Amino acid sequence: MRISTLILTFILSIILAVPQAVQAKEYTIPTIRVEVEVQPDGTVRITEHRTYKFEGDDFSWADYRLPFRGFKSITNIRVAENGQPFINENSEEPGTFMVSRNDDQVQIKWFYNAEDEERTFSISYTLEGALVIGPEWAEFFWNYLSPDREKDTRTLRIDMRLPAAVGADSMYSWKRGPQDNITLQETSAGYTVRATNIDDDEFVKIRSVFPRSVFDEGTVSTNDSDFTLVWARQNEKNYQEAEAKRQARQARYAAYGQQLTIVIALLSILAFLFFYRKYGTRHSAGTVSSTETIMIPGRLKPAVAGWLLMKRSIGSPQLMATILDLARRKHFIIKEEAPEKKWMGGEKKVFSIERTDTQPQDELADWEGDLADFVHTQIKNDNNRIDKLFSESSYKASKWFSSWKKKVNNHCKTFGWYDQESYTGVYGNVAVQIFLLIASIIATVWAGPVGIVGIALTTLFLIGSMAIIRRTPEGERTYKQWKAYREGLKNAGRHSFEQDVLDKHFIYAVAFGLSKDEIQTVFEQYSGSEIVFYWFIFHGDGVRSASEVAGTFSTLSATGASAFPGAAGGGAGASAGAAGGGASGGAG
Repeated sequence: MRISTLILTFILSIILAVPQAVQAKEYTIPTIRVEVEVQPDGTVRITEHRTYKFEGDDFSWADYRLPFRGFKSITNIRVAENGQPFINENSEEPGTFMVSRNDDQVQIKWFYNAEDEERTFSISYTLEGALVIGPEWAEFFWNYLSPDREKDTRTLRIDMRLPAAVGADSMYSWKRGPQDNITLQETSAGYTVRATNIDDDEFVKIRSVFPRSVFDEGTVSTNDSDFTLVWARQNEKNYQEAEAKRQARQARYAAYGQQLTIVIALLSILAFLFFYRKYGTRHSAGTVSSTETIMIPGRLKPAVAGWLLMKRSIGSPQLMATILDLARRKHFIIKEEAPEKKWMGGEKKVFSIERTDTQPQDELADWEGDLADFVHTQIKNDNNRIDKLFSESSYKASKWFSSWKKKVNNHCKTFGWYDQESYTGVYGNVAVQIFLLIASIIATVWAGPVGIVGIALTTLFLIGSMAIIRRTPEGERTYKQWKAYREGLKNAGRHSFEQDVLDKHFIYAVAFGLSKDEIQTVFEQYSGSEIVFYWFIFHGDGVRSASEVAGTFSTLSATGASAFPGAAGGGAGASAGAAGGGASGGAG
């Protein structure tokens, strides 16, 4: 395989492996409008109108989480839609809402029914202790968009109103956040803010200072005797200067990160090419033909041939193939029993395994003997159904299977089909790519999303290290021969088979992991009138056609492989006392 083709294959595999989230339902909050009313008694009434755009169905709730920060208490919480108030009760019925609190935040959660539509909900509350009140001046400083929210905001509007109008030289406001996306306009009685295209990790904060005289003097009291307009101006100036320096420093490091990402990408590719060319370039298979064939190319045991063709892995197909091969070699008899009635109708084919009366003289490898002993023990314990051989004790069966796989692996390695020197290239490339991956993470911290290119490439070539492992010349020839045979079985429709090798073809097809349909095709190409195997007993009487036998044996293959340990993938299952999942809030 050419290097360029190999690299392209790796890149495409990574792209295809990235989950493309096909959301059955999704929502956005494109528009937020906030009304702020500073009351004469020093409290602040906030009403936030959130427009949700729902795509999909079965939306039933949304929540609003406000950290306990910058105020002393929150009261008079309300939820409404189009002026219609929701009822505060803990029923989770549409048109209701509930409030929960802890030391860190208050959560407002409301319930409704929505699908493929836009809805605007209004959340309002009154804050106490949200103002800084000095001898002459007062301040309201509020974070209107948190960088911890779940969704981007396309449009934000804020209207803040004081209890009374003040002069143009008595209202001072400053904005914090993405400056180019925020417009702040002061008025005689407050300010108006327009903000657009605010990412979910960006914030919008507005600080305003105004005369204390707007309040009813008898209802408010000084809570910070040192607060002055001069101090607020200087504090904001210090922040803006520090922020300018931070942004300049961030821009400088972003440039460093982009340059570092380019260097990392080049080094990652060059390192992989170096190690692959030196240690992974494939040996020639000589004159061995790659043309598909139905001629069995040697005397390899089915599990061993499967290991060679299945990327040096041993699983349930190889286990099933070994049981079938032991039966073919007269260690067992497999029977098709009377079908089992299913609860919802239909029938399920059932197969059993029994010991033979003869004593085979062939010598078994240690892993074959291990499997034979295990099956003999199961038969002795009256557990001889193929689909239940390994179900009596899943833990013991899995432990045994793990040990059996190691034995088969060790046996396969004795053939010397893989070049041990190529592992030097694997270890070298892994070391380099890990170092570059760490550097990529640093570049991402500096440069932002651009640095992900370095992370993706180094991860790609880190995983691709396994491609450096190559077969020896003998291994390459053997692999090519057996691969041509596997292709012949997969395309069995182009060939016809004789009775004396039909069962071998079937067993190898199982070991190669061929599908049920492909295995069935093997039998359907038999040109004789009846199929008879001395190691398999059909249920009932009568002559069976090739298609009938095909259905029986393809089912036998699927029944065994699906029942053995390791056949089913997946993560850990549920356990008592442990919660599953862990989604965060938003809407749903």
